[in-house]
Amino acid sequence: MDEESTLDPTKLRPTLETYKKLSKDISNHDTILKDKTVLSYVAVVLEYPDDEIVHLALDILEIFVKNVENYNHITSTFGVREALDAVVNKYTLDEPKLAKRAQQIKDDIERMKPPIYNLRSRCRRVIEPKKLRTHVIVLHVHGLLPETRTELEYTLIRIEGLISLVVDVEHQRVTMRTLANVTAKQIAEAISENNPNMEARLVTRNKYNQEFLVKLVNTESGDCEDMPEYLPEDEDPEEEREGVVSLFTGLRQSASSLYKSTAEFLSNSFYW
Repeated sequence: MDEESTLDPTKLRPTLETYKKLSKDISNHDTILKDKTVLSYVAVVLEYPDDEIVHLALDILEIFVKNVENYNHITSTFGVREALDAVVNKYTLDEPKLAKRAQQIKDDIERMKPPIYNLRSRCRRVIEPKKLRTHVIVLHVHGLLPETRTELEYTLIRIEGLISLVVDVEHQRVTMRTLANVTAKQIAEAISENNPNMEARLVTRNKYNQEFLVKLVNTESGDCEDMPEYLPEDEDPEEEREGVVSLFTGLRQSASSLYKSTAEFLSNSFYW
């Protein structure tokens, strides 16, 4: 039987609205996504012949993708990226905006990879076994708070050339190792463009070993301060830890079974 024909339209929208409401609270994400049926159900719904329903399903995926902590959950759930591809192919001619949105979410899934995976996948073919010239950039980010940390991380991991990232919310510091061609100003500009309430300044030291901050992005007319030299580059590339992101496979359940599973999941996992 065609999966989309088994979807009950009277239950479909309320179920998706419930997911969307729950997904807005980041603290719910791990609980929701541990059960693969939730993402699988949303993926199946993307095939439903109703633009509004597809947009609603994309809303849910978009919220989950913005949280970088969900990377393993999303990539290990069979059918999510394939369903997005299907939306792109189906709506490219008739609904290009819808197709473009699905493609953007799929691209964001690739960009949300932990930086070390992004670097290895992009650089292995062209610069391995050459040495990677890297440097360390330390920024003080005014406006970095526990509730804004995820937004900042989402901005930073999209920067090409980022290798590793450590965020210290208490001291409003971000320490990054990047390829040598990535500058602190480029990173500060990315933060300013995507996070209007944040301002990044370079943390450096003078000849007396006293720490001071250098403004990188000028919000008014005039030039910024002269850029100091970065910390010394490594002679050898940072040793990469071998990591494996497990990708689970399995048979796709029917939409009716998925609805039953998700309904049971919601009733067992949350108090209403």
